[in-house]
Amino acid sequence: MFNKLLNEVKKLEQGVRVPINLPLDDEGYFDRQCPSEGCGANFKVLFEDWRDRVSDEKVFCPICRFQTTADSWNTPEQTEYISAVLRNHVQGIITSAMKEDAQRFNRTQKLGFISLSLSVKPGQPQVEVPASVADIMRQRFSCEVCGCCYASVGLAYFCPSCGHNSVLITFEKTLNTVRQVMAKTSEMIHALETVVDKDIARDSVRNILEDSLLRLVGAFQYFTDYSFNQKPGAANIKQRKNVFQNLNESSTLWKMLTGKGYENLLSAPDFADLERLFQKRHLIAHRNGIVDPEYITKANDSSYIVGQRLVISEANVLRLADILLTLSNELKKLP
Repeated sequence: MFNKLLNEVKKLEQGVRVPINLPLDDEGYFDRQCPSEGCGANFKVLFEDWRDRVSDEKVFCPICRFQTTADSWNTPEQTEYISAVLRNHVQGIITSAMKEDAQRFNRTQKLGFISLSLSVKPGQPQVEVPASVADIMRQRFSCEVCGCCYASVGLAYFCPSCGHNSVLITFEKTLNTVRQVMAKTSEMIHALETVVDKDIARDSVRNILEDSLLRLVGAFQYFTDYSFNQKPGAANIKQRKNVFQNLNESSTLWKMLTGKGYENLLSAPDFADLERLFQKRHLIAHRNGIVDPEYITKANDSSYIVGQRLVISEANVLRLADILLTLSNELKKLP
């Protein structure tokens, strides 16, 4: 009775190839997610480069450099999207086969005064709408080694195609992106106020300002770490882990290696502001911005009292970006 259905099921058991087109953003990028449980970072890759440059055998996470095969990087939304497409495809085959069997049955079955008939109603197709989120803080990169184009929100260092460490480009991109974000804070507040109340909107922008300060320091840390260790003789100088997070210690290392520390490469006002802004970053990262006596002493900042919370302004973020650009350019000149 169900010969057509049984034949189609046998074909499905042998495997089926279904073309699936994952939705792309307006610039031709599509979402990827690191499969490492310890990372799980989201990023984007230009689809043409994913198809033509990225190998099936090895893909690298731009954030943690975890590597595995190309079929492991779908986001949860994409996984559900692919499952829905496959379910709909199989459902269509089975529905068509059952309709054909039912029509054949209806043409041949007459039992006395009783007429039997079969009808088949297709199930409701799954909604195939994967999530895609645009973010003004997204940074786009083009690997200087293989040319693969990718993007991320926040810091990213490794090309997903070849694994090359793009720390120098990442630093420059971070400076530019942060400046662009600072220019749009008023727009962000206005946009947020259309969907949430004013307090939540302003709190969200406050978080963005603080995150921008953290991102700048993080990008500079990796820039100086990489740049320092490219210099002749750097391997002979003992370095503790994460030493380049500490302004004074990293400055001392540069002075040991080249004869010049940060205070020799910046003007006195710039260096004083750099110290203060690094202390602000430390307080945001480790004390949720609550001022303690150590901050007031190290930052030489009498504008706060103990127990207050720091307020990070657009001017603070832009000032740090300007100083770090100046300092990085001076470090590049050192032999």
